[in-house]
Amino acid sequence: MVGATGSCSALAPHFEPLTTDRRMTAVVVAYESASHIEACIRALEDDGGGELDVVVIDNASQDSTVAIVRENFPSVSVRVMHRNLGYGAAANIGIRLATGDPLLILNADAVIERGTIVALCDRLRDDPQLGCVSPMHITSDGNRQSPARACPSIGSAIVDGTMAERWLRGSAVLRAYYRDGVDPGVPPDWLDGACLAFRSKAMDEVGGFDAGYFMYSEEIDLFRALRHAGWACAVESHAAVRHAGGGSSDRDLVARECNFFRSRYRLVGKIWGHRFAAFLRILVALMDLARLAEQLLKAGLAKERDAHVIEAQRIARVTLWQWFGWRN
Repeated sequence: MVGATGSCSALAPHFEPLTTDRRMTAVVVAYESASHIEACIRALEDDGGGELDVVVIDNASQDSTVAIVRENFPSVSVRVMHRNLGYGAAANIGIRLATGDPLLILNADAVIERGTIVALCDRLRDDPQLGCVSPMHITSDGNRQSPARACPSIGSAIVDGTMAERWLRGSAVLRAYYRDGVDPGVPPDWLDGACLAFRSKAMDEVGGFDAGYFMYSEEIDLFRALRHAGWACAVESHAAVRHAGGGSSDRDLVARECNFFRSRYRLVGKIWGHRFAAFLRILVALMDLARLAEQLLKAGLAKERDAHVIEAQRIARVTLWQWFGWRN
């Protein structure tokens, strides 16, 4: 259960072997991914050999994403949505189309390293308690980072992603959330979702992602459901993925921030109730007013004021959404 501190507990483990006569299915969720999709699929096919089916769910991209896939990867199944459904809803469609076990769900800007598919499948096969396993993440500077996370607490829900994080990144509450200093052998509560391998039975039991999340927090909610159903998750150190991050969301920073907080309010409402979600929204909106005042002050004092004016305009749009447009 998830209580006031955000702690999670798993029920009795499942002992279900992988269906070894079924090939893995990789579900790639794409949106405006023309600059990444070829490298993503090429790495999947190179690593998977002939033992991998690939399904691309495209969220109504207006660039050449679909054309690149169809031209270069004739064996890949492509489904084009009539509009951008969001990450979770698109992934659910791919999950329903999948015939393999396990299911590999990944972003279009994620490129797996050689040996990742075998390592992920072996880990799931060897540990029947696992519902999901993730590779290590390789950052742009070549460092390896674990995607393991702890369940959010009230403190981390308030600080993470808000103005307060600027001063509290080294605080105990965020160190616990990001598992700083935690022994890698301690099982995580959830995994950052750039590349995730799920046991099909586990995903069937929880019904996939909550499609009410357009973007962000959907994996936290999914892993809560998995833990409540008795499934654990883990990071496989012998598997790795390079994740560009940002991608299409970086083109509209206002939409990205609004999507982040809309999902955050949905998540905390599920965990701690709608009153706390309303409190958090008001608190974040007040912090946005402080951010706006800060940028306006910098614009008035700085010689190079244009960048601060542009940032103030962006924050003003987000602040208006926090106060008046968050229900939309």
